[in-house]
Amino acid sequence: MKRIIFSLVGVAAILAVATVSTTAIQGVFGSVKATPYGDEILLQWETVNENGIRGFEVERRSDEITEFRKLIYLDSKGTGSYQYVDDGAFFKSASGKRFTYRVKAIGQSSYQYSPTISITHEVSSVRKSWGMIKELFR
Repeated sequence: MKRIIFSLVGVAAILAVATVSTTAIQGVFGSVKATPYGDEILLQWETVNENGIRGFEVERRSDEITEFRKLIYLDSKGTGSYQYVDDGAFFKSASGKRFTYRVKAIGQSSYQYSPTISITHEVSSVRKSWGMIKELFR
C-alpha cells in the first residue's frame, strides 16, 4: 500500500513541475509584424512577459518549402522589442510568393509560439539569381 501512495505523490509532483514550467512561459508576445524591406523582409515583435525565457527562434515557411524552418536564434534581453531582417526571402521561380513567419519563445523546459504572420514578397531578378547561386552551396 505504501508503494501506491508514494507513486501517486510522485505523479502529483511531476504534474506540479509541468504546470509550473508551462505557466511560466504563457503570455509572452504582444505583437508580431512583417513588412517589406527592399529585397528583404523585416520581422518585428514585442514581448510583454519574458519570465523564464532564454531566447527566441525565428521560423519561416513558404509556398515552396511548406515546413517551418529555423532561421536564427536570438538571446532574450528582457521585455521589449526585437527585429530580424530576413535576407534569404527569395524563390527560384517567379516573385510575389507568400512567406509565413512565427517566433518561438524558448524557456528552460517548454516553449510558446507567437501567432503566425504572412506576407507576399516581391524579389528583384538580380536577387533571385543570387539566391539560386547560394542554394547550390547549401
